[in-house]
Amino acid sequence: MQYEEQNRDLHQWMNEIVRVVTHSGERIFEGIVMTPGPPPYRRLDCDGRALAYLRLRSRKGGIRIDISGLWVPPRRSPLSIPTASGAASLMVRQHEEIGEAVSFLFETVQTTRQAIRAQASSPRM
Repeated sequence: MQYEEQNRDLHQWMNEIVRVVTHSGERIFEGIVMTPGPPPYRRLDCDGRALAYLRLRSRKGGIRIDISGLWVPPRRSPLSIPTASGAASLMVRQHEEIGEAVSFLFETVQTTRQAIRAQASSPRM
């Protein structure tokens, strides 16, 4: 029973993360996961490319958020998984950590957009 309860909570937290970021005005939306059967993760897209993949990690008691390598992480998060490869990976284990995860996603979008603007405005040789 406790496992089912925890799993239900994790599903609700994931729904909350997706809802908050997709209703933010940052042009982040839920992407389509092409897989037969139920998708093993949820995908967030922004500016025409994958921003992050969200996976339920029931055995580890959390939600793993992997930032796509197409994005520039703004900083190291307290939720960072130090051994993970890729741009950045976070593990949300408590409801109170959702705000940090959402902020990190927004900051990643802003940091990457600024880097793209800076690169576009720099003189080329």
